[in-house]
Amino acid sequence: MEQNKKRRNLLIITPDQMRADYLGCYGHPTIGTAHLDRLAEEGVRFDSCYCAAPLCGPSRISFTTSTYFSEHNHRDYGAEINPDVPNLVTSLKKQGYRTGMFGKNHLFTYDRLPEVWDELDEICLGNCDGHEKYEHSFSAFTMEDDHPYNITGRLTTETIDFIKRQEGPFFAWVNYQDPHPAFACPKPYDTMFSPDDIVLPESYAGYDRAKEPDRNEVWRCHSEMDLCSEADMRKAMATYMGQVRYVDDSVGRLMEALKETGRDADTLVLFFSDHGELLGNHGMTHKIPVFYDALTRIPVILRHPAEHWEKKVFRGLVEEVDLAPTLLELLEVPVPATMTGKSLAGALRAGDDTGKDSALCEAGIAAPMLHEPMPGLTLRAPFEPASYGCGAMIRRGDWKLSVYAEDLGELYHVTEDPEERENLFENPEYADIRNDLTLRLLKRVLGVKIRDVGGGVWNTEEYPVDVRRMPLEV
Repeated sequence: MEQNKKRRNLLIITPDQMRADYLGCYGHPTIGTAHLDRLAEEGVRFDSCYCAAPLCGPSRISFTTSTYFSEHNHRDYGAEINPDVPNLVTSLKKQGYRTGMFGKNHLFTYDRLPEVWDELDEICLGNCDGHEKYEHSFSAFTMEDDHPYNITGRLTTETIDFIKRQEGPFFAWVNYQDPHPAFACPKPYDTMFSPDDIVLPESYAGYDRAKEPDRNEVWRCHSEMDLCSEADMRKAMATYMGQVRYVDDSVGRLMEALKETGRDADTLVLFFSDHGELLGNHGMTHKIPVFYDALTRIPVILRHPAEHWEKKVFRGLVEEVDLAPTLLELLEVPVPATMTGKSLAGALRAGDDTGKDSALCEAGIAAPMLHEPMPGLTLRAPFEPASYGCGAMIRRGDWKLSVYAEDLGELYHVTEDPEERENLFENPEYADIRNDLTLRLLKRVLGVKIRDVGGGVWNTEEYPVDVRRMPLEV
């Protein structure tokens, strides 16, 4: 890039555990996410983007490095990578961008964060485990204004302050806790939606235990969902909606700050979530290694200050790993050869929203899987020794197939069965579809191991860590 050429900035906004279908621009009828809806009107909304993994750390690593779950092989919630692994952040830093991160890391090795970020306020609340009102996975309550866990507003203020002080090109990334469990938000968001108006998903009680993976029932038992009344679930859903609105108003503050400073004219804005939330689907809350759309289909909105993408909807399949290469190409920054995803910049400019033939999602820690709940074990979040069995999913056309190493598989016609209630995996009428998708899934998982790295010769000067031989602990 020519040194005298003005470079555009990048702002990334990442809520934690936000479902796509809980935004107005994605079809929610009552939530009223005015600021995110406006962002979608000013840019492009990706209708069918799937995360690489329905877990925080693995998803964020996949996004930043543009590598699939089974490629980087970091499987736990709080996974960390060596920042020498080629990634979006250091690619921009090498080009002179001043970097600032505010909120949850769940990405880079903690003792090296100051090398990656010029300014930093790293804070991860987990599940608000230390809050005295957090008793169950479905707990919903008012977050006190002055509670140290009420950080969404604070992180927004810090990000705005960072943006206002920058003179050269900058990259700001704000990682919100909301709307992650516990389901809690401050006033007025805590009562913005009435539980009496909430309609429970059909799959809340309408699931077929005999046709489900064992991990579902194990998690329901360990999380004491038998204690969750319909009123409790409605309150959790209403509070989750309040958390979403809290994030939406914070997005509004960020966008207003860009306009006030004139930086909206030279800043790309990406809004995306690392994964979704079960929120009553299949009688569960939180997340486990399963692949329902509630967890794996993520909201993605991209605003470019110069491209005419207003009100554009990209309807084809997109994978989370495609986002970083897209950003780098749009910013005219070299894309590392190690990145597996495909840039969407050309397709966006050409008006082509065909997307990919299929989307891959993976999850699970390589540990013994529980097929029956452990007597007496209660959990507020799906930690060990809960069911962490490995699995992988492929979405193609109208169909979604999930295969688990030690569990019942799943096959859904997602357009006719959007809540994924009728598992057709064992139905002989759909054996051909199941077998075809099984082979495609196998080829996709095997295929992520193959990359063009320049004829097999690793450029150690540009990329110090050879990720092809990277030990798991890096």
